[in-house]
Amino acid sequence: MSPSQKPPPLYVRIANDLRKRIDAGEFPDGALPTEMSLAEQHKTTRVTVRKGLDVLVQEGRIYADRPRGHFVRERRPMIYRPQQEFRKRPLSPQMDSFLTEMSELGREASQTIEVSVVPAPDIVRERLKLEEGELNVVRSRVRYLDGEAYLTNDSYYPRSLVRDSDEITSPADIARGANVVLAEMGYRQRRTVREYEWRMPNPKESARLGIPPGTPVAEEIVTGYTAAGKPVRCVINCLPGDRIKMVLEDESPRLGSELTVVPAAAEDLETVTGLWKQAGDWLREREIDQWQYEPRVDRIRRNIEAGECFLVLDDGVAVATLTLDAFADPDFWTPEESAEEALYLHRMVVRRDASGEELGSAMLDWASTRAQARGARWLRLDAWRTNQGLLDYYSARGFDLVRTVTAEGRQSGALFQRPAGVTLDVGPLLTDPADVPTGAGDK
Repeated sequence: MSPSQKPPPLYVRIANDLRKRIDAGEFPDGALPTEMSLAEQHKTTRVTVRKGLDVLVQEGRIYADRPRGHFVRERRPMIYRPQQEFRKRPLSPQMDSFLTEMSELGREASQTIEVSVVPAPDIVRERLKLEEGELNVVRSRVRYLDGEAYLTNDSYYPRSLVRDSDEITSPADIARGANVVLAEMGYRQRRTVREYEWRMPNPKESARLGIPPGTPVAEEIVTGYTAAGKPVRCVINCLPGDRIKMVLEDESPRLGSELTVVPAAAEDLETVTGLWKQAGDWLREREIDQWQYEPRVDRIRRNIEAGECFLVLDDGVAVATLTLDAFADPDFWTPEESAEEALYLHRMVVRRDASGEELGSAMLDWASTRAQARGARWLRLDAWRTNQGLLDYYSARGFDLVRTVTAEGRQSGALFQRPAGVTLDVGPLLTDPADVPTGAGDK
């Protein structure tokens, strides 16, 4: 300090001294010296000491618990990674992503949820491109860690989009995430815009979060858009500066550049049937009669036991399944065709929130390469006769329609084949975890 500079007021010096001692871990039990002892140490009055303590209270570094005294506020910031909401999760998670992640870190996580229908606030109306007075469904959440409010999360959806969704309009956890629900409704988000503003909280925010005076917050506004550019969701998060540490990461594409294909294990039966049911629900919503029956669990179990059922994993989470075997269904294939070396593809399913990335094309390439490695001449499949979109899909991917067969009690029967080893080389790269593949075609 130069001779011309005046020292700061004594109460500021007291606050500075206590702050250094707190940072040095001098108060392991959290209790600060009494006001009287601090006054004696600094040769001043308790009024001056109290002003210094109030500085640290406003910073959120300590809190008063009268008449016991002042205590160091435990600082356990939550790591907040904005991009994590779009990472894949299991189809049947037990809790939503926030509760799951915090529980895995050993913290007691909880949240309150309220759902209401309100006119869109201006900040939301502008981003969702709504008319003035147009109604929104808003899911208002306060998320807690170890009993303390850590952030507020208010998600707005145009009521015209979600009015028929029991999950979004219900004040309960959506364990698999609202983004998956929107995707299944035909509003999968392909792009988000995130806006941040650092400011002081308004009275409502302070009350919801219980934050001490002088604590700044970050307001995060997230607007989600479909591939066509339609805004379908606006989220406003309030993140208190004394409890949140924000970590921003560069994100890879929605699907990893390399995905792993693994044989399904016995414990994966529920995952395989879950993928199948999700596909059936999606088809039903589009009035397509394919797969409108319960999955044939015994058949799937036999395929798993034989090593013929596979899962495609993205960072350990199943995003697709297919079955590949050497069985030529006699309802469809002639004895002469059955005598030819071929592998047959069944139950190829891609999760709806992983669609649009040509994963299905990559799976067909993987199956074609596998068929060639088994010495097969053909990769074959039978498709649902009335699903024209599916028939066009296979035709566009190098499969020739052999013929259409009508078999009693069977809705499938459009027979396709493609020479084994033929690949289109589009979509993500699929790799086997082992050097030597095992499973389909070995019998």
